[in-house]
Amino acid sequence: MISERGDGRPRDAANPLNELPAVGGRIMAKILVCVAWPYASAPRHLGHAISTFIPADVFARYHRMKGDEVLMVGGSDMHGTPTMVRAEEEKVPVQEVAERFHALHTKNIEQLGVKYDLYWNTAAEDHKTWVQELFLDLQQKANVYEATMVSPFCTTGNHFLPDRYVEGTCPNCGFERARGDQCDSCGHLWDPFELKDPRCRIHGTAPVPRETKHFFFRLSAFEEPLKAWIASDKEHWRHHVLTFTRSWLQEGLKDRAMTRDLDWGIEVPVPGYETKRIYVWFEAVMGYLTATKEWFKLHGKPDGWKDFWYDPKAKHYYFIGKDNIVFHSIMWPAILMAADPKLVLPYDIVATQFLNISGEKMSGGRRKGVWLPDLLERFDPDQIRYYAVATMPEAKDTDFEWEDFAQRNNSELLAVYGNFVHRALTFADKNFNHEVPEAGYLDATDKALIRAIEEQWKRVGQNLEYVHLKDGLREAIQLARLGNQYFDQKAPWELVKKDRAACGTALHVALRAARSLALILAPFLPFSSQRLWNALGYDSEVHVQTWDEALEDVPAGQKLRVGRPLFTKIELETPEAEAADARFDVRVAEILDVKDHPNADKLYILTVDYGAGTRDIVSGIKNDYTPDQLRGRKIAYLLNLQPAKLRGVESHGMLLAGEDEHVVGLVLPPEDAPIGTQVLGVAGASELPFAEFQKYKLRVGEEGRVYFLGHNEEVRLPLKAGDAFLKVDKGLKEGTWVH
Repeated sequence: MISERGDGRPRDAANPLNELPAVGGRIMAKILVCVAWPYASAPRHLGHAISTFIPADVFARYHRMKGDEVLMVGGSDMHGTPTMVRAEEEKVPVQEVAERFHALHTKNIEQLGVKYDLYWNTAAEDHKTWVQELFLDLQQKANVYEATMVSPFCTTGNHFLPDRYVEGTCPNCGFERARGDQCDSCGHLWDPFELKDPRCRIHGTAPVPRETKHFFFRLSAFEEPLKAWIASDKEHWRHHVLTFTRSWLQEGLKDRAMTRDLDWGIEVPVPGYETKRIYVWFEAVMGYLTATKEWFKLHGKPDGWKDFWYDPKAKHYYFIGKDNIVFHSIMWPAILMAADPKLVLPYDIVATQFLNISGEKMSGGRRKGVWLPDLLERFDPDQIRYYAVATMPEAKDTDFEWEDFAQRNNSELLAVYGNFVHRALTFADKNFNHEVPEAGYLDATDKALIRAIEEQWKRVGQNLEYVHLKDGLREAIQLARLGNQYFDQKAPWELVKKDRAACGTALHVALRAARSLALILAPFLPFSSQRLWNALGYDSEVHVQTWDEALEDVPAGQKLRVGRPLFTKIELETPEAEAADARFDVRVAEILDVKDHPNADKLYILTVDYGAGTRDIVSGIKNDYTPDQLRGRKIAYLLNLQPAKLRGVESHGMLLAGEDEHVVGLVLPPEDAPIGTQVLGVAGASELPFAEFQKYKLRVGEEGRVYFLGHNEEVRLPLKAGDAFLKVDKGLKEGTWVH
């Protein structure tokens, strides 16, 4: 008899930690899963999901199944300067941008099946209070002191420049768009004036040095304690994490400013600092501690957080990208040491390398990436999760390719795992009265697969213990491969004709393997595991079963509920469409505002909303449309055109319009097409130089429809918004070029 929980104990909705399945009647360990806090400044891209919350969720789910006491916390960094930059670009209050993207992050995380115990944000009042309390505590202990420093000042804007407002060339790797605090390409940390040719991101002018007073964290005082800590028992850390951390310590640690000249963020609780804020590098990493406090406060145990932060047996795992290593391996441990030497330091820092696109790191700030909102609209979340873990850049940077995404889904997830369980389920359902058949005599082949179940279960678990998630997934899929080999060897379609009992035994063993796969893959693929669990006849939730239950048999006579296959094929497009996918990102956008260009009589500056934000574009349609004819109009917007300055104003993308010898007409999507709908290509396509754009051909066809011709005019791919075709305005005739 299977209970609602699967272990006979009632569900405790008030305290999720008490829902954990016990192993041997005891809780095995305290595991705090800490997930990096993304800036609330842009949609999350696949690279961020692969390096932080998807692996964290896999790891947390596994340990919950093991019976460990797990708490997974994280949230959105509301105060990062990228959020301020975005707000300036959109000309809206910074709080509006932060709240919008925090809500989007929360939605996408839930859609991916990622189960935080608390997904919070740094604008919360409790976080602010606890950060200020720690600031004052460190000041009282002389670990925070006041000093004067030189900061970049923009004479054009007449204000100090936060780190992200300064860009220049990285002295280390030569990347031309390194930030004033860190290079996105190599991860090296910088001061703004250490960059080559530093410039204000907004005005493009070189900043000048000016003195300003700030509080500093005495990081140098913790150099020797950190060296001793790093030297002790870190064999399980990833090589690049240890190497990067040791190189920083060898260079010698310098005290670091922990306030900045801004009006957005957590206030400095000291008189005279009303125009300054606490630096996010200090307050955001504190989120792991404050979120733990908040979770226990919400559950009526305000001191319960101490069980995780003062128990030396508790293990803290941090899931981050490699550009955040130093903040988690040096600065955060130093803050903890300064606050209270008894606080638990990181047990493991699970930092991945970068998932690149077209050779460059994905970046929300630079609008370069494969975006989760777009992926989730097009694909099953488990397809995304599978690709994320199967290609995780654990040891080196990797490049995202759409062909690889489809290939891994079709040849591994669908053809191996999905194929095996669907074959076993459908054949048993059809030939054995919709039930799990009885198992009779087990021959050597049957016993070999049962042994393989235990062996692969053990290998998956060992890899997950050491956070080798890619290898763990590979071993799980290997069990499905062995299942397919077993199914082919047994050939139940022949066996059912000559020995029905032996056929029933073979199907029983195959379904036992399918049951094990549902549990072994539950941390990786939560949605399809639940569907498979239900298809095998279980009413319970797969996620409240214990890890050891993967070795149990499937009950004979249990009713099967066979439905659709677990996965669908991802179809590759035609070569012409592939060329478009590789180069174009065209979406439905709405014109919000129209202004005259200050330096050109025939140009407009249009502000457009493309679904994931707003941008300004310069367009030469002033002779053909009045501002009133454009405001509120939906257009086809080429998002990934390389930015260019047109008569002194930078244009980010372009609208598509047809033109003959007499008139210009906009390319118009259907009025009911949602803003952000993909019209042509793929979201996150790399920047397209204008010279490359001119090589492709878009023309007006019959009934005013717009067609993409690629390099071959024999192939015509109609541009669509949903189920409706895009058409050109003003009745432009067939054959007109679109620009």
